[in-house]
Amino acid sequence: MDQLTAVVYRSQAVRPMSVRELDDLLVGARAFNEKAEVSGALLHHQGAFLQYFEGSRESVERVYARIRRAREHGQLVELSYQPIDTRQFSRWHMAFSEPPLSVLEEIANEMWTMILPAVHAGQARSPGLQHLLDFWQRANPDA
Repeated sequence: MDQLTAVVYRSQAVRPMSVRELDDLLVGARAFNEKAEVSGALLHHQGAFLQYFEGSRESVERVYARIRRAREHGQLVELSYQPIDTRQFSRWHMAFSEPPLSVLEEIANEMWTMILPAVHAGQARSPGLQHLLDFWQRANPDA
């Protein structure tokens, strides 16, 4: 069996993204990642992205190559790329720290807030997962 691997990166949108562009990003990433059997979370706050994703090394590399080619963002900084023992997410999620501007964003946020307590309660918190939670906390200090 291929080693489970997790990647965390941050990046910046190259320009402000419209609601439609964010919705398209959400739909496209969810479909691609599901097909690749990659789970995790993508967070967005004021044009900044932070993503944690996990899966087999081969699947993670396929998703990561697509991310590096994406034109919607730049200034990509890899924060963590490491083997993991177990998945932290059963699916892929996207969350927005700004008020949702579309029904799709609202649904994504609801799903994220439903799984967030389980992520916080996880006993084996990897450095990559800690990056994700720290980003969310900075963007949502009252949460």
